[in-house]
Amino acid sequence: MNGYDLAGYLLFAFVTSITPGPNNYLLFAYGKTFGFKNSGRLMTGIFLGFFTILCLAGYGIGGLVSGNQTFGLILKIVSSAWLLYLAVILSRPIVESRNSDSHKIGFMQAFGLQFVNPKAWIMALGGAAAYMPQLGNIHLSVFAFAITFGIAGVPCMLGWIAFGDVLSGLLKSESANRIVGLTLFVLMLVSIVMIWL
Repeated sequence: MNGYDLAGYLLFAFVTSITPGPNNYLLFAYGKTFGFKNSGRLMTGIFLGFFTILCLAGYGIGGLVSGNQTFGLILKIVSSAWLLYLAVILSRPIVESRNSDSHKIGFMQAFGLQFVNPKAWIMALGGAAAYMPQLGNIHLSVFAFAITFGIAGVPCMLGWIAFGDVLSGLLKSESANRIVGLTLFVLMLVSIVMIWL
């Protein structure tokens, strides 16, 4: 990957990572509900899950999987159900302490979400098709591709969590929290609809 390709790839990774999608809505809701400090396991699960998807795309396995119509339908159904569940849980106003574990999403849930996240697959397959480096060793090429994309996405994840955390500090009333919760719920529903278009 020469300097120009790396610059274009980083821009692609940043733009696709910062734009709204299931992960970013989840990060925003988590930051709003539990705060910035409690998001470590969620971020780690998302990072490593997406890193795995990127590796699969780099090795060409992702293309085989995404080309299977039956798998594609299963992916849509599972991701829609999972996103609807998250929309319901994370749009509710949380009145108890931010340290409560009742609605927290753990590492494995965040990791597993990546495999049914259509945006993650599209980003990974598109990135691999356009920006996969040719370093002479397939394993090194895949690792460079995946880790570069993953690292470019970290500031985006931090930004969405921080946005939710800051917003929760500004919205003290229950009615304001309900409005944000409803807005988040609608955005998640829009994400589900987009899966089927």
